[in-house]
Amino acid sequence: MTSSLTNLSLYAVPAYWILCLVPHNYAIAIMTKANNGYWDNTNPRSSVWDAKLKQSVPAEAFGRYERAEAAMKNGFENFPIFVGAILAGNMARLDSQTLNGFVGTYLAMRVLYTVVYVKVTRNTYSFARTAIWGVSTLLCMGIYVKSGLALNSA
Repeated sequence: MTSSLTNLSLYAVPAYWILCLVPHNYAIAIMTKANNGYWDNTNPRSSVWDAKLKQSVPAEAFGRYERAEAAMKNGFENFPIFVGAILAGNMARLDSQTLNGFVGTYLAMRVLYTVVYVKVTRNTYSFARTAIWGVSTLLCMGIYVKSGLALNSA
């Protein structure tokens, strides 16, 4: 099936990378504000630095900082499965509508995931984050399956 739409799927790779960095920048902004305008960038992954922050800033701010950093890490952990799905879809010559729909929906799900991850503070609601992650993962799996079927029928 051919489509007259421009295939934008590969542009989603740098877009996703940027989306992964947004929560990290937000985390730095939270800590800088909560820590009297100071952020030590010499060793920001140090457990000593985290321990100092935890003692010197309000618990709510530190919790948001931790969740934002975790959202960033989760984004980068999911980067390979997303890029792989894009590459598989292009290799299988899936139509542009399918690929564009996939990347648009996936990126929207990741934005929603990140917002929920950073904002939700109650365990009861944290399962929404897990559901969003699950749906986004299934989107990738769907592209892998469609790609496999297309390649096997060629």
